[in-house]
Amino acid sequence: MYRVTTSHLGPDARRVNPASEDLDRGELSSAELTILLDAFIEIDPAENEEHDPHVVVAGRGAKLIIRTSRGRLQVYDVRDHAAPAVELSVAKIIERLDLVETAAPFARQEEEQPPPTAPHRGIAFAMLTLGLILNGYILYSVFYVESVNKKVEVKLLTDADEVRAKETALAGVYATGPKTGDRVIEIDPTGQVRFYEMGAKGPINDSKDTYRIGRHDGLLCLTTVDSGVVDLVGDTLVYYKDVYQRRKPSPKE
Repeated sequence: MYRVTTSHLGPDARRVNPASEDLDRGELSSAELTILLDAFIEIDPAENEEHDPHVVVAGRGAKLIIRTSRGRLQVYDVRDHAAPAVELSVAKIIERLDLVETAAPFARQEEEQPPPTAPHRGIAFAMLTLGLILNGYILYSVFYVESVNKKVEVKLLTDADEVRAKETALAGVYATGPKTGDRVIEIDPTGQVRFYEMGAKGPINDSKDTYRIGRHDGLLCLTTVDSGVVDLVGDTLVYYKDVYQRRKPSPKE
């Protein structure tokens, strides 16, 4: 079974419904998901471009955002929102949703170890390996920071009514989890956003920023002055590859 949410789609998934921001369709079987995606690719191209309808599907092995273009399905991985879209058939999408990594990487490393050498050669080899690992880690750190900090081109929404509607719909509290150490993003409908971490005695690493709503690479997003870009995926936020779920208010709130 697959957990499915659709955005800006009517009940039959063949037509755009701008009023339907996010619709939780519950759990679907592979046959039901196939019917929904086969219908989805029949969306009118002009309405598809204007309203950005999409489907979010969670399976055992992946959580995917699915869009359509020219009768084809474009698939994004929620856990790696910086990666480009991949064109997949419905069968391949279901296969990707079910794929669970089961390989034991350390077992292969143990099998491929070379036979022991003389002690002095072993020490020299270990030192050389350590140097290569350190150099590799430094290069990885540099390129990772560059990729995370790389600015994306955001096209801001210009229709005032649409901006107000989006700000109202997105306002709320989103968190990576409920425990100490988890991170929180609070969105205010007046263009303010707050970032902090849950500490033992209250919020820590607290910062505030302002945002505007736009799109990049087909994704709706918040672009901030100092804090980068926060992507909007269904009812979740994705920020620096972390997924923030919308928190429901407690009865006391």
